[in-house]
Formats: sequence, C-alpha cells, structure tokens
Amino acid sequence: MLQQFSWANFLIFFAVLSALWYLALLFIVFRKDAMDFISGSISRPTVISGSAAALNENQVDPPAHEIMGKSKIPEGLEVVRMGALSFSVAGDPLGIDEEAKSAQLGLVPDVIQELKEIFGILEKEDGSKQDFFALAAMISEKYGRIGSNPNIGKINEFIRNYAPFSVTLEELEYLWD
Repeated sequence: MLQQFSWANFLIFFAVLSALWYLALLFIVFRKDAMDFISGSISRPTVISGSAAALNENQVDPPAHEIMGKSKIPEGLEVVRMGALSFSVAGDPLGIDEEAKSAQLGLVPDVIQELKEIFGILEKEDGSKQDFFALAAMISEKYGRIGSNPNIGKINEFIRNYAPFSVTLEELEYLWD
C-alpha cells in the first residue's frame, strides 16, 4: 500500500501537515498577537524609555514588575551613607582603636587636603610666600590644636616637599604656634 505513494505526494502531505501544526501552535501560544494580526490592528513592540510620561497612545504600558523581579543584595552586604563608611586598622580586627581611626580620618588628612587647595590657588594666581603664610594662618586658626599633634612632622614635610618656594623649619614652627 505504501508503494502507491510517490515522494512528491509524501512531501506535499508533510508540508501541509507541518503548516497546520505551526499554525495551531501559533494560535495557542501567541493567541493575542495572532488575533491582532488577523484583525489588522498590529501592535508594534516598543522600547520603553525611562518614564511613564514618555509613553504615547501607540506604545504599550511598561510592565508592572521586572521579568525576574528585583535583585537581592548578597548576604552580609548593606547600603550605608558615605559618612558611615570606615575601615578597620591593622591589628584591630573590630576597628575599635579610636586613636588610630582619628589619625586615619582626622586632623592630619584634613590639613593636608586644605594645603593642597592652597597650593592650587598659589599656582593659579602666582602666589608668593607671604600669600601662603596668610592662607596657612587661616588653617592654623581653624585647627587650633594642630601644633601639638604628634604628626605635625608629616604636615611640615608635606609643605617642604610641595611648596613652590623654600620654607624653613622655624617658619613652620611659627606658623603652627
């Protein structure tokens, strides 16, 4: 009986059967899109750009939720303000050594940062040694306790290395008193 069918008949039958299968699959899986296509009101996919105000009547509404949902922050990680961020000091696993923490985040780095700003101003405006001492006097007034800091040597070394003019140790001692 199978000998009565030719290869041409088999291929035509297979093509028709495959087309019917894919049409049925199309109507089952993509029912709404297929009905819109048949009725002639094709909705074009759009790229949603940021806000709901950008949507017009031709665009579809943005999804109410993300496909995969919101991402979860890994365990042990938390979002904090910049001021609450700190690092532990070597040898102190709990980060309780307040004196070392103060040295890390405290007076000396603040003074050095302000000195960098003063050097930038002096460079832009071709400032002199007298201009430097006038601006540095404001730092000395702002940080009154800087002269008795045990790390004053680091500050003085920074000034001597980066000042565009020579500064003696006596001048620096006079500055911080």
